[in-house]
Amino acid sequence: MVAVFCAAVSLLWFAAAPASAKPRQAQVNASATQVLTWTADDSITAYKSAPTTAVAGPATIVFENSTATGNTTGMPHTLTFDTSTAGYNHDVDVNITASPFDANGGHYEVQVNLTPGKYRYFCAMAGHQMSGELVVTDGGGTTDTTAPTTSAAVTGDKDANGAYVGSATVTVTASDSESGVDSIEYALDNDAYQPYTAPITVNDVGDHIVTYRATDKAGNTSDAKTVSFTVVAPQSQDTTPPDVSATVSGDKDANGAYVGSATVTVAASDSESGVDTVEYALDDAPYATYTAPVRVDQPGHHMVSYRATDKAGNVSDPKTVMFDVAQPQAGDTTPPDVSASVSGDQNTNGEYVGSATVTVTAADTESGVDTVEYALDGDTFKAYTAPLSVTDAGDHTVKYRATDKAGNTSAVKSVSFTVAAPPSGDDTPPDVSGQLTGNQDFAWNYVGTATLTITAKDAGSGVASVEYSLDGAPYAAYSAPVQVSQPGQHTATYRATDKSGNTSDVQTAHFSVVASAK
Repeated sequence: MVAVFCAAVSLLWFAAAPASAKPRQAQVNASATQVLTWTADDSITAYKSAPTTAVAGPATIVFENSTATGNTTGMPHTLTFDTSTAGYNHDVDVNITASPFDANGGHYEVQVNLTPGKYRYFCAMAGHQMSGELVVTDGGGTTDTTAPTTSAAVTGDKDANGAYVGSATVTVTASDSESGVDSIEYALDNDAYQPYTAPITVNDVGDHIVTYRATDKAGNTSDAKTVSFTVVAPQSQDTTPPDVSATVSGDKDANGAYVGSATVTVAASDSESGVDTVEYALDDAPYATYTAPVRVDQPGHHMVSYRATDKAGNVSDPKTVMFDVAQPQAGDTTPPDVSASVSGDQNTNGEYVGSATVTVTAADTESGVDTVEYALDGDTFKAYTAPLSVTDAGDHTVKYRATDKAGNTSAVKSVSFTVAAPPSGDDTPPDVSGQLTGNQDFAWNYVGTATLTITAKDAGSGVASVEYSLDGAPYAAYSAPVQVSQPGQHTATYRATDKSGNTSDVQTAHFSVVASAK
């Protein structure tokens, strides 16, 4: 951990302050009468000093991390305002990096306009836990006497009568344009109110009612509203067991045996009541619950049996997969094959905008790969466990190597690339698009499964995140194509945000899935 922390500090030591932050001598014409000052020293757990309250309107934010504030090591810190976490104001974008050794001696000022509510701030340096809240009042001006506006939506699979099959999910939203929403509460059926923090899933069969309300930061509570719905049990006529399959992966020798170990991955699907459990049995052992791929490293011949059960109680016929695991060859003198690729958003000069991701792969057909290592910009070699993200602007070189289970290490290879800082004037959101694929019938319905693949690109600061929402559910991070197998009409919405905070317009895809013919 110490090595990682020191590496992070050395990489960020000379980070330049953002264009919006100015040294003290440039502030002589500032008109804001309200000055809010944050200071930092050698601590990575708390700012040395920070304001807790402010009044809405113009303000000068001062951030100083200098020898005068007690920083004796030259450690850089940031003052960053949170612009994404729910429950906080997001209308002030402050991200100041300061160090006693920078051109301004660690002192910066920026002009902002604060609105009533709460702001969250933090230090964005890796390993730092410095954070806090700034509460902004309206300063005795207009008094907020208006309660928040609330609404609720119920989602889930419906039958022909409008009842939700298996479960229903209730999502409550609230907004307040004056002091802001402070809390949301709900009560299920006749229970007492409790805090609402996430969509409510109700799976008890029967009629239900959810009562909800919200309170703003001025203490105004909305009138209670209700939403009613019915949950029914999954259709009992489901007599079809799940579909289940398995794959085996690993390094193979010339005879097809897996060298050192083999990994068995089981997959199951059910388009009616849904998959309830998946089980497997290795060789003569009893069935056990399958929760993750099974690694088999004992040399010899093996058989894995597997089956799945759906929510209606139907159990698939057991299937088997057989394979051999071979002892790594003692005479293996050939090192692994190793390669690397670099990905990310590139500008016209081929530089990676904002960040570059380095992915290293290795293979060994004899004793099998044991370890993969990398070294960034002359640093010592470290274990490679996941793709490496490089965000510091400048030229970079990543060296990499792999060692097999017989102790053979490949020659060191390297890949070089350049990371460019995101343009400071980027105000253009990313381009985002979606593509639906799958087998379709004559009416353009997707049979069995529809797959939504989302792509985004940004030529300015680069793509920071991609999100999607299926059938009104809260937005979730998109990391892989989304497969939808539930029969019925569906609506997917998606959007992307770049590293400058610009978010694209929401795009929408409407499609229908029908069950596969039996």
